[in-house]
Amino acid sequence: MNSDQLRNRIVGGVALTECSAEEPLARTPLVFVHGGLHGSWQWAQSQRWFLAAGRSSAALDWYNHGTSQALDTVAWLDRGITDVRTEIGVAVEQAGTAPVLVGHSMGGLASLAYAAAHPDTIAALVLLTPVVPSQFAGATIELPVDLSAPWGPPPPPVAQRLFYDGAPEREWGEIYAQLQPESPRAVWEATRWTAEVDTGTVTMPTLVVAAQQDELCPADVVSSLARGLGAELITLAHSGHGVTFGLAWAELQERIENWISDVLGEPTR
Repeated sequence: MNSDQLRNRIVGGVALTECSAEEPLARTPLVFVHGGLHGSWQWAQSQRWFLAAGRSSAALDWYNHGTSQALDTVAWLDRGITDVRTEIGVAVEQAGTAPVLVGHSMGGLASLAYAAAHPDTIAALVLLTPVVPSQFAGATIELPVDLSAPWGPPPPPVAQRLFYDGAPEREWGEIYAQLQPESPRAVWEATRWTAEVDTGTVTMPTLVVAAQQDELCPADVVSSLARGLGAELITLAHSGHGVTFGLAWAELQERIENWISDVLGEPTR
């Protein structure tokens, strides 16, 4: 298969963007979970990169995001981050073998919640600048949230600073155009650290990435989660929250690939 080719399908109302070769690949596959206001499009370049490294992948859209099933307004406004475990379960089941689960921001917390509830179904866990559960809470992030209305997207300068500060300027408009409103409950949980996850069952190999310039998930808070999980920690000195965009991501992908190969006993590429 051409490495630029991504296939889309919907399973159980969950839109999956899949990237795989025509012949079976021996390396452990990946499942990507996007962050708030984003969609599976966040991972397109990463899926191509990891395919070249020998890994198939699927990137999901949360319900009410991208082309996944739309929820009624009341249900969506009250939908929390950990509820995304449902969509993750669909993607993991479709992987065919226990995958590495990779989540960013709110998607990181959703991935952690899934790993805690279903530890035997994934091979390893990668959390990129994740929202953390309540026991690792930091100071409140003072973003105004009206729980009766969708949140965002914020104005372009705010969105750029918060979500894709590392991306080249020529890409800002394209990224911003794909952002969408988010469940206010999810935003409240992400900024007030109110979601609860029992992390005691998260015993699979785990890698956590923090960013020193992150305004949404500060590095000290993310580092606390890594210590609590006994996870390996990477701290990016010159990056903000949007670590999946920009030049830093190219280097970070290589480090993630090497870490996966190491902890799963796979040969480095």
